[in-house]
Amino acid sequence: MSMIGRNDPCYCGSGKKYKKCCIHKEEQTREVSFHQEGLIKFALENYQQDLAARTSSYVKKYPVGKDQEQTYANIAVCWEVFCSEIRDSQTPVELYVEKVKNTVKPEVADILSGWTTTVPSLYKVVEQKTGFIFTVQDIWTEKLYDVTINAAEKPKTNSALLGTLVSNGSTYEFYVGYVEMPLSELPPLKEAIEKLYPSLEAKEIFKIHFPAVLQLSLIDISEGIPETEADPSSATMEKSAAESVEKDEKYTAVTELVKANAETEVVEEAEKLWSEYITESKPAIRKEEIYAAALDYLVSKDIRGIASTQAETARKYGVSPASLSSRYREMKEHLSV
Repeated sequence: MSMIGRNDPCYCGSGKKYKKCCIHKEEQTREVSFHQEGLIKFALENYQQDLAARTSSYVKKYPVGKDQEQTYANIAVCWEVFCSEIRDSQTPVELYVEKVKNTVKPEVADILSGWTTTVPSLYKVVEQKTGFIFTVQDIWTEKLYDVTINAAEKPKTNSALLGTLVSNGSTYEFYVGYVEMPLSELPPLKEAIEKLYPSLEAKEIFKIHFPAVLQLSLIDISEGIPETEADPSSATMEKSAAESVEKDEKYTAVTELVKANAETEVVEEAEKLWSEYITESKPAIRKEEIYAAALDYLVSKDIRGIASTQAETARKYGVSPASLSSRYREMKEHLSV
């Protein structure tokens, strides 16, 4: 597109001149985006040690697979910025807004003040309105939000997202990032969250107990919730040994699935990569089919150069393209393929 002039008709179709219409919204969005970056910078510059210590304690108390720990830490820090009191009974976002509110325009101050009541939630992706704008729906309040997502990998319309939405003045954005999961995993996750804290409303659960909720979103609920740290009693040691055997069986099951479904030229390379991956990351397998599909797609596309789509590969293993895509990105990044 050529640059629009200040006196040209606004591109939104309102009939007003650009300078009297959307130019102000765009300037406001840019200023708010500046403060999104400013908030996390403020939190890390002033409270990094405290935030890191808290995050580390949550990872230990609510364990997830080794390959999910970084995702857990990133999303947990985001929750701490918005919901965890860190000084004088205030959260980092409250301290930041207090610091900058008198230096910004009143309308920007109002948007930033709205951040102080922000709490994470679970959202269904309803539709992709444009290349970057998605409509999502809070699964508890059923409120709809238009969300700007600029990431290269966009969420699928048959997925659910766990994260913290903040207003940018015109739409919303997921702060730091989000956890994406197939829509089919949403009902059991919602049920597990409600059973965990039956006396609390959803907003209270997400505000107070989000580390536990985050764990539930990153594990296979059907396999039960991992136990927190415990004394190394004989019973615990026996249980650990049994879990180790089960993990090895799941690792083997992944390669067996690849052998049964992948091209012959893919299988040998897949076995080598899988051995490297499980040695380094020690993943907690939720569904063998998802790992097998991601491994097949990774070798086919990035190593063997075989024309293949995520949808085709996902169909072959009976999983959703969204699940395959998420696991494929993690494996590719970890293996530096």
